Amino acid sequence: MGAMLFRMRASVLWVGVAVAATASLLLLLFEPGAVEGLLAGEMEGEALTDGTRFFLAAVGAFPALMVAVSLLVSDRVNRWVNLIAGLAFGFFGVFAVVSHLSAGDDTAHTFLFGVAGALAFLIGGLGIVEIRHASSEAVAEPSRYHNPTTA
Repeated sequence: MGAMLFRMRASVLWVGVAVAATASLLLLLFEPGAVEGLLAGEMEGEALTDGTRFFLAAVGAFPALMVAVSLLVSDRVNRWVNLIAGLAFGFFGVFAVVSHLSAGDDTAHTFLFGVAGALAFLIGGLGIVEIRHASSEAVAEPSRYHNPTTA
């Protein structure tokens, strides 16, 4: 897979992660009593602090930041950053889904966050494939300084 193709695939998948995560947070508002809880300063039974607000903003902003990173950084850095960020966000998605399901919360916002996590794992997988592909090209490519006729 070419570097530009990887950049485009990762960027589009990060947009999908951003949409799914943001939609998940919006669907949370449709839960019975959610708006009343927010007005009372609570979310899912927890106090709504500045840290919680920052965290919720980061859940939406992180994938958008990763779109920019995927398009702007060098190829080598891009592969590794997408691998690490994709796996990290994917594991966060698994944690969020498991914690909601263990609490008996099997609503649409849980499903959408699972979709965001699955897309993030896909990005991490693409990062692994691209790293392997780049390393195999480096091994197969002869050095431009080595001249086999003079050896």
